[in-house]
Amino acid sequence: MVRLQVVKILIKEAEHLVDYLSLVVIEINSSDGCVSVHEDTPEPLFSKIASNLEQPKAKKVSKVPSPVPTAINI
Repeated sequence: MVRLQVVKILIKEAEHLVDYLSLVVIEINSSDGCVSVHEDTPEPLFSKIASNLEQPKAKKVSKVPSPVPTAINI
């Protein structure tokens, strides 16, 4: 779902950058589900995606003993 959102953002904001989708790194915080663009993502991809990325609707999750952010390449 996050990948689809990123692709839609790129198509809307800068379609010519879709070819560089593999350079996008997304960070997901496992404790609260927040999604953000990792700083390893190069400009202008970082700015275009970060300013348009919508947070997923939060579901009630049981407490996680030690939250670990997870980074994934799109």
